[in-house]
Amino acid sequence: MNYVVVLSSIFAVHVLALISPGPNNLIVMQIAMSRNRRTSISTALGIATCSIIWSGTALVGLDVVFAHFAWIYGVLKLLGGAYLLYLGVKMWRTADQPITSHLAPNANIHTSWQAYRLGALTTLTNPKAAIFFGSVFTALLPPASPFWVKLAVIGILCFDSTVWHISLAYFCSTRFVQQVYGRIKRWADRVAGVALAFLGLRLIFARVTHK
Repeated sequence: MNYVVVLSSIFAVHVLALISPGPNNLIVMQIAMSRNRRTSISTALGIATCSIIWSGTALVGLDVVFAHFAWIYGVLKLLGGAYLLYLGVKMWRTADQPITSHLAPNANIHTSWQAYRLGALTTLTNPKAAIFFGSVFTALLPPASPFWVKLAVIGILCFDSTVWHISLAYFCSTRFVQQVYGRIKRWADRVAGVALAFLGLRLIFARVTHK
């Protein structure tokens, strides 16, 4: 078995998933543009940490648990949808507030730990992450893969997530991007708020229609 090909395939699929629009990217971008680089990097690290958790649990068969206990997945979808909806509504409501030292819509984000927690919660309340990892592993990772390959997979996913989200945080926290954001803050926050709320409602609606 050529495990280099397997690991390369998982790497490529994960990178494509990372760069696609989603709540993680939106949160990092908004924090980076409205706060500062250190805070947004902390958010990125929170996301990366929980990506490890989801990928690790997927490797031990969380997709099988969801298949046998569908209500667990349903509850996670409701909680995740409600959290994203909350963030979206909050972002919309505070779109007209000026950028200050207590920046809206993240006025409760004052420390790196709070930023880290925001990133972690955003990822943990997204059960689709576990489904993504589970489906990727099922499709690309041979069942009899040795332990070192599974560790390598988690390492690759951690590396991908950390590098991508920190790069996003770094770029969006540059002076130029922050100045542009300052001029279009009202509409940028409203667009981001609508996007997060839409993602949340889609999770909730999917749960309700599949009862």
